[in-house]
Amino acid sequence: MRERRRPPVHRSEGEPRRSPRGSRRRRGRGDRGSQLLEFAAYFPLFLLVATIALETFFAFVAAERMEHAARAAARAAGTRGTAAAESTARAALPSWLAGADVAVGSDGRGGYYTEITAAFPLMFPTPGFDLDLSRRVEMPL
Repeated sequence: MRERRRPPVHRSEGEPRRSPRGSRRRRGRGDRGSQLLEFAAYFPLFLLVATIALETFFAFVAAERMEHAARAAARAAGTRGTAAAESTARAALPSWLAGADVAVGSDGRGGYYTEITAAFPLMFPTPGFDLDLSRRVEMPL
């Protein structure tokens, strides 16, 4: 039996050369589980970034709540006196900021000020990370 010859195929310059036994190559099994390893390597970094983002968000929320309470207390000091201003500030603060220090007084120019200071709210307390948030509002008469 005579073997038939195929006519030569002309390749363009950019086309890759194919092997005569087939274009499929056997893939090794060396990359099995690589996605799991990549996930395991990046997951702690993702958790760290997510935790920092949440801590920052809670700090901004705490600062906003303290600003609101200080404004309400300074307004109350101008209309009802300093004793009512402190109770107004404590009522305006959320329960997770109940331990904040509230100072109300006269600013020396005929108006009142309210200063609220609280410990930095942390979801995961860290030793040596003792920061305070403070908001001061002055209300002229």
